[in-house]
Amino acid sequence: MKILKPFKFDILASITFLLFSILLFGCEKENTIQTTKPLLNNSNILLDSALKILLTDIQDISVTVSKANSDKLLSQNEFELIYNKAINENDIHSKNEISKIMGFSDYSLFWEARKRILNNIVFLNKMYGLNKLSTKELKSVISAGLANKNSMNDKTKTTFMINPEECQEMFSNCMDQATAMYALEQVTCVGAGALGWTIIGGALFVACEVASNYHLYINNRTCRTNLKYCK
Repeated sequence: MKILKPFKFDILASITFLLFSILLFGCEKENTIQTTKPLLNNSNILLDSALKILLTDIQDISVTVSKANSDKLLSQNEFELIYNKAINENDIHSKNEISKIMGFSDYSLFWEARKRILNNIVFLNKMYGLNKLSTKELKSVISAGLANKNSMNDKTKTTFMINPEECQEMFSNCMDQATAMYALEQVTCVGAGALGWTIIGGALFVACEVASNYHLYINNRTCRTNLKYCK
């Protein structure tokens, strides 16, 4: 069977960053040099328990999503309709459905992890100015933080593969990219708070968060599918 090609992560991310760049460029242009200096030496943030918990939650969600089983792969519009209803209307049925789509058997686990992720990003933004970093610097911090954690390599046996080591490496790299991009997008989404929690700011955050979770949903399932059919 033909191996599916993963989405290009940079292209997906650009959709999220473009809107924020247009809105925030004017206010941040003059402060770029000053605001990025505090994190050039990121040793302190890498030791912060908030970052460790944040990356643990993000990795746990990423692994769970990659193992999700369903008969139908949702389109982005279908996913957005359910997620928006879960957030905007606090609809319990929709929240439960999103949890299942993301691979969680327990309704509360996904939403509790989401709450911790948002709280820890807000904390890290206040402590280290995380939301004021350039995309390159932010990627560097996230990559370094993920590198300090235990390997995410999946232990599933795939005895039908002709080249198991090569296939496993491909899968691990694919998962690493999906997880790092999810972390990057989550930090960017919380950056909508720079506009204040107005109607516009809140709408931008929700739209960004929906897109971020859908990207993870698609990318991780693609990684798993490619592993399944790797030869």
